[in-house]
Amino acid sequence: MTVQTSGQAWRIAMRKGLLAWAILTVALGAFGYLRSEQAGLWGALLAGLLAGSFFALTAAVAALTANLDLQLLGFAVLGSWLLKIVVLLGALFWLRGQDFYDRPIFFITLLLETFVLLVLEAVLVTRAPVPYVEVDR
Repeated sequence: MTVQTSGQAWRIAMRKGLLAWAILTVALGAFGYLRSEQAGLWGALLAGLLAGSFFALTAAVAALTANLDLQLLGFAVLGSWLLKIVVLLGALFWLRGQDFYDRPIFFITLLLETFVLLVLEAVLVTRAPVPYVEVDR
């Protein structure tokens, strides 16, 4: 498959990343369930939801702003980063008093999924066959 634009490279990265996210979330959910039953499953699913939504937001912003001016791209990336920080802090604040999930499983899942998705994103985007020059038609 030949990639024509950087937007297509990000869409490919998003598809592959979401597939990896789904597999990882199911595997860590099963691990969490085996470790501490329903609380472990909830911890893995909540952390997986956060990590997957952050990955999808990054890929979506990059795909949608790929053809914009670099300054607008920077503003969009910074805005999405700030949104992710606010959502993460809000989720952690809400989860602070809850006891229906396993905190170690939540932490392990969030850490592993974030790391794996960041590495996968970097590898997919840097290896995407995007042309150096895009011809206007």
